[in-house]
Amino acid sequence: MRNLSMRIWALLAVLGASLLWNCRGKEGPQGPAGPQGPAGQNLTRSEEGYIRGTVKGRDITRNQDFQLSFNYTYVPTWISIPGTWMPELNDPDTIQISLSREGEMGGYMSIQLGHRRSTNTTQISSLDGTLLDISSSSVSRYNLNYYSSFSQDTAYVTSLTLRGDTLVSGQLVYVKRSKTPADTAKVEFSSRIYRLIPYQRQGQAQKLLLQAQ
Repeated sequence: MRNLSMRIWALLAVLGASLLWNCRGKEGPQGPAGPQGPAGQNLTRSEEGYIRGTVKGRDITRNQDFQLSFNYTYVPTWISIPGTWMPELNDPDTIQISLSREGEMGGYMSIQLGHRRSTNTTQISSLDGTLLDISSSSVSRYNLNYYSSFSQDTAYVTSLTLRGDTLVSGQLVYVKRSKTPADTAKVEFSSRIYRLIPYQRQGQAQKLLLQAQ
């Protein structure tokens, strides 16, 4: 008797589902496509301007000459802006210019300059970089570190062009005199620059604002 009751209930369930399927309404026309969603966040590095050049010297370990070329165009993700400038605190006639670039497959170079507007002269405050020359068979690496305050090496700007307050380009030379024979790097650069404005609220430490162009 129990098995008969279960069979009746199963039959009723099948009949009920069949009735619901047959009584369903006809499908209407397809509605219009919805609006496109917002674009996803772009996590790729941006390309703008360049820092490029060559380094020539003597590898004293292998006892052979070398030449390394580099061309960096990517804005570093840690700074996210091509370059900056700001007047020196006690000398508004002199501005500090900073720019950095990375290579697609590694390597980087950072440049800091001090430019006096009234005399149109420029000094190199610091150079820092890990320069890579990557080929299909090998990778050459050169570490470049120069700080004007304490360095036996020499670095100087051979040309500099400022276009208003938004663009800088130029050339420089670095000579590593602390090594015999000395290595020589020749560098070209071009970049947009944004002004940094220092400000300080009462009772707070000084901060920097980035001025939009």
